[in-house]
Amino acid sequence: MEDRVLGEDITSAKILIADDDPLCRRLVAGVLRQQKFKHLHFADCGMATLEQVRTVRPDLVLLDMQMPDINGLDVCGQLRADRAFADIPILLQTATVDRKKMGELFSGGASDFLSKPVTPSELIARVVMHLERWNSLRELRGYRERISRELEAARRMQFELLPEPAALQEAARAAGLRIASYNRSSSELGGDIWGILPIDDAAFGLFLADFTGHGVDAALNTFRLHALIHEYKGLHDDPGALVSMLNERLIPLLGTGQFATFLYVVIDHRGGELRLASAGAPPAILVQGKAARARLCDTSSLPLGIERGVQYRTTKRNFPAESLLLLFSDGLPEFPDMRGRRIGDDGLVAALNACHRGLAPRAVIDHLCAAAGITESSPLPDDTTIVCLDRRSGTRAALRQDGRVTRERAARQPSTGSPCEGR
Repeated sequence: MEDRVLGEDITSAKILIADDDPLCRRLVAGVLRQQKFKHLHFADCGMATLEQVRTVRPDLVLLDMQMPDINGLDVCGQLRADRAFADIPILLQTATVDRKKMGELFSGGASDFLSKPVTPSELIARVVMHLERWNSLRELRGYRERISRELEAARRMQFELLPEPAALQEAARAAGLRIASYNRSSSELGGDIWGILPIDDAAFGLFLADFTGHGVDAALNTFRLHALIHEYKGLHDDPGALVSMLNERLIPLLGTGQFATFLYVVIDHRGGELRLASAGAPPAILVQGKAARARLCDTSSLPLGIERGVQYRTTKRNFPAESLLLLFSDGLPEFPDMRGRRIGDDGLVAALNACHRGLAPRAVIDHLCAAAGITESSPLPDDTTIVCLDRRSGTRAALRQDGRVTRERAARQPSTGSPCEGR
């Protein structure tokens, strides 16, 4: 040990020497000073040790087992009960150590022990080892806290990409329909994203994308896609052309094995028509009119990012009054319930047909989640997004009521958001 040069990160550590014997304190301090330890603090009893730990906040405590007021093991237990000192290295010094005593020391919270009388080489070796571990633990905690902050910032940024409730409510009101949504990630960051794109007074676009994977890579890809979508505003009224362009632009940006399913729909509420293009997305579910039954609206093709030169085509569907459109990522049909069963696309159609026609779109989404087995506390194996557009009876009256509630809430609490059904 004498040949080893200790780094500043070790010798600058604060060490508390707690012992009721002044000679023992001087002996331990002398050994540490020989190795250039600078910041030594002292306590002569259990109570003084507790006070010094809370005042000095040392990096390591050398604690005598036998002290006049509170023994070392009890001091150790009190420190471990305090979250601020739950992991601080505590080395108990004791004259008698057998297997039973060792078990008591470690179960009582000791990090290690030193036999008395102290051997200088053993003292330095154990102090250095535990200080290095303590420094590594703090570095790891700092890293995890930084990553956590960055993930939270990215999560907020990703959330901000979703339609603002007020803007969504206004778009729905202008089109004479209602929109509700559900969006949950399976981890801190997800690969699902959806949004609306204003086109003109007669129509608007709606997209839903689902990237492979989770976490940072998936989130970065959602940012890339969101930027590309808004770069090509001139294609927002042409689903096939927009999806084809997005595919060409994404291929050089995505890593190996990365791709996205994508569905883009232009809702022509004035003409009562939908124009759709899909890139491997789950089929939309469409209810076309008052007496109609729900049915799948599959226009599938290759996901985005798989192959260059794919020409995605636009298909059209009637979307008259009394219609409903449901878009969703595969996290909904593929969610395994408590028995491991999945509802599937056909099961969602059956569940939608079983819904009472008077349900608001938010209630429709709740009904479908319940049918799939998804609850608020359910862990999601995959990111899940659902968007419901409703042109059925009562929509205009409900929109007028929503508008009245919005104005009343704004008058009472200007900082609150719109009561749009979901985001």
